[in-house]
Amino acid sequence: MGANVRNEERAIVELSSKGNGIALPQFDEAMTLFLPYLPCDEKELRRVYLRLALKYHPDKRSESERQLSTELFQAISAAYEELLRGNDANSGSSAPKRVKSAVAAAAELGDVDELQRLLNTLPPNAAVEEDELGICPLMFAAAGGCVEAAQLLVDFGADVCARNPIKWSVLLYAVLGNHADMIRWLVGQGAELTSHELILATYTGNARSFATLLELYCGDKASFFPYDGKNKTLLHFSCEGLCFLKNSAEAHAECVRVALRNGAPVGALEVTQRRSALQDFVADERWLVQHFENSPVHISVVEELCLASANVTEEDAKGESALSLAQKAGLCRVRQTLLAYA
Repeated sequence: MGANVRNEERAIVELSSKGNGIALPQFDEAMTLFLPYLPCDEKELRRVYLRLALKYHPDKRSESERQLSTELFQAISAAYEELLRGNDANSGSSAPKRVKSAVAAAAELGDVDELQRLLNTLPPNAAVEEDELGICPLMFAAAGGCVEAAQLLVDFGADVCARNPIKWSVLLYAVLGNHADMIRWLVGQGAELTSHELILATYTGNARSFATLLELYCGDKASFFPYDGKNKTLLHFSCEGLCFLKNSAEAHAECVRVALRNGAPVGALEVTQRRSALQDFVADERWLVQHFENSPVHISVVEELCLASANVTEEDAKGESALSLAQKAGLCRVRQTLLAYA
């Protein structure tokens, strides 16, 4: 047995003995089911969990086995969340929500054969049954990116225009999964493409999604979009995303470039403080907190905005320019970059 496997076994023993409120009858057994797949990143861990959840789902067991299979299924969910916390303790992200149905798991995995079997054998509402959070199987399929699985669900009555309780669309799940083909298919099936999807695509650094949405969008790509009581351009949201860093810095920078290539107005001002995207970007306090001046990607985006004719001396509602904001914050490299375009 290799050292990595022994280390993972010790980690599982430690996790299962910590407590953490876990007192499920088959928790230790569930932990061992993950062992052959470890170590792995968060995305792969999610897929391992889905495969195990689908394989051991109580719906696939006889009535006499239902109690034990339900206990194991619950333990698999708990083990997954515990391993995810260990993988991602410092990211600040919450664990993905548990899969409630075998149909949802098969849909997200893109296991079309199993999905077909389930839809043929389960009650008629299986294709549209929402989980406890109001998420339907088609949303899981959209997040997974398998168009064939999504088409199968639609054939069984799923609605491409469905929304969850917080009004997220099926399309948005595809957007946040960065699945260009799924986005094209959903829009082709009649899913409505709104500014909400565009804003969240670029704010979360999903560049493929953002580019695809702009390709398909019929409205004015250069216009302002209302969001949380403020009026900002897509370029503002692209730059803010590069400070938010939900994705890699390069992925967020590509969103800025996509916005620029599609004619985002560099000189447009947001309503509240009358700032351009460049001013908004330079003024973000995370430049200091996250040490973005040490990031070549962030400095490069400042220069790319300037090359796209962003005005470095234009003043906002408080009389501050991008140049003065950089100087006030002590951003020496940013200021030096801006001075070349003053």
